Amino acid sequence: MTKGICYYTDAQLSESIAWAVREQIVRAAPRLPIASVSLNHWVTWPVGATGQPLMLTGMRGPLMMFRQILAGLEALTTDVAFLCEHDVLYHPSHFEFEPLKREPEMVFYNEYVYKVRASDGHAVTYWCNQGSGLCADRRLLIEHYLKRVAIVESKGYSNAMGYEPGTHGRRERVDDLACATWRSAFPNIDIRHDSNLSPSRWRKDQFRDQRYTKGWVEGDSVPGWGVTAGRFPEFLADVVRGEVVA
Repeated sequence: MTKGICYYTDAQLSESIAWAVREQIVRAAPRLPIASVSLNHWVTWPVGATGQPLMLTGMRGPLMMFRQILAGLEALTTDVAFLCEHDVLYHPSHFEFEPLKREPEMVFYNEYVYKVRASDGHAVTYWCNQGSGLCADRRLLIEHYLKRVAIVESKGYSNAMGYEPGTHGRRERVDDLACATWRSAFPNIDIRHDSNLSPSRWRKDQFRDQRYTKGWVEGDSVPGWGVTAGRFPEFLADVVRGEVVA
């Protein structure tokens, strides 16, 4: 079983965050090929990154993100693909997961993730399924994103469709994929900044359905990564130097 990384970015993110994320991906998964798909601008990668970078042109939004993911998946030649976003710090243990040993016709989400606020380093975690933590058979994902892109191109994007494959049974779903979850040994860090495509929630009462707050924990640090509160710029610098991951 071979693994690869499908990385996508709108290339509008603060370079201090974007570079730390790319450094960490190369450090966390040094042997995995990376299909890097940027929007309107080329991005550079640290020494050691493997794979051919791609660039698409167009307007930022859900359809473009789906097109970028599809392009990255098609550029890879591996059995398995991890979807990686430009503002998530990935722990090495994330890439140890092997979905084909669980169920080849299912998509999997790493639900162990901390949301960290870039403005002050405040951290919160709760159980959630995010596209940035998705891993599955690459061909299965290509089939899904071909359908997803076609639907959005013809009908437009609806929030009822959702971003995450296999996570709901509403009639607006793309297909009948099923999903399951796993938890890596240490969490990933979803950096919340002023240009995230999805909304940030820092209080339980911001959720309409309290079931989605299961596992809620707040803090000043992240397991395996260290203290983030009150020192987030310094924390990112530590990541670039490789000084924070357990």
